[in-house]
Amino acid sequence: MTLAQAESGADTVDGVVATVSLSAGRILTVRTVTEADVEGLNALFEGLSDEDRYYRFFGMSHPGRKFLEQMTRAEDEGSYRLVAVVSGPEDKLVAEAGYAILPDGNGEFALTIAAGWRGWLGPYLLDALVAAAAARGVPNLQADILLDNLRMLALVSNRGYVTLDRQGPQVRVAIDAAQPRRSPRSGSFPAGAERLRAR
Repeated sequence: MTLAQAESGADTVDGVVATVSLSAGRILTVRTVTEADVEGLNALFEGLSDEDRYYRFFGMSHPGRKFLEQMTRAEDEGSYRLVAVVSGPEDKLVAEAGYAILPDGNGEFALTIAAGWRGWLGPYLLDALVAAAAARGVPNLQADILLDNLRMLALVSNRGYVTLDRQGPQVRVAIDAAQPRRSPRSGSFPAGAERLRAR
């Protein structure tokens, strides 16, 4: 696997944060979201199981087009959003991650990974968000995660720089973006990198 990456969280080259070579000559590209990604985001969310959609949106509803369009204009509001796209006969958007700026200047983060792509990609995207927040002066990232969303809880607790605070049926996760302890890179996640190599 070859990983080409821009400076962590800082500048990107034409919006590209990282590329990963996959089997059969395909490329996984992590880049900033564009308005052309509305249909890809819709397909990603439509492809989620009911349980995964509930964990992501705290409900079973499918996000509407207006919500998806707003996601693609994240930077207009000082927010930040990445997508991961696999090249092929038809490019496929397999993940999204981003944060929205809150009134107190912190960011509220969320991410969605298609079922077949979980492993290395989630930790990478979370670290990329933290690095981007730090580079943009966002002091903290936070999210409310349902207590039964064990995959997401494991993802954030394994990053080593989160604070958990229980609030009813959910946990508030706060990440100090000013003091990130990791830089996004595939070498930190050898098991996930091995799975990607086999794709």
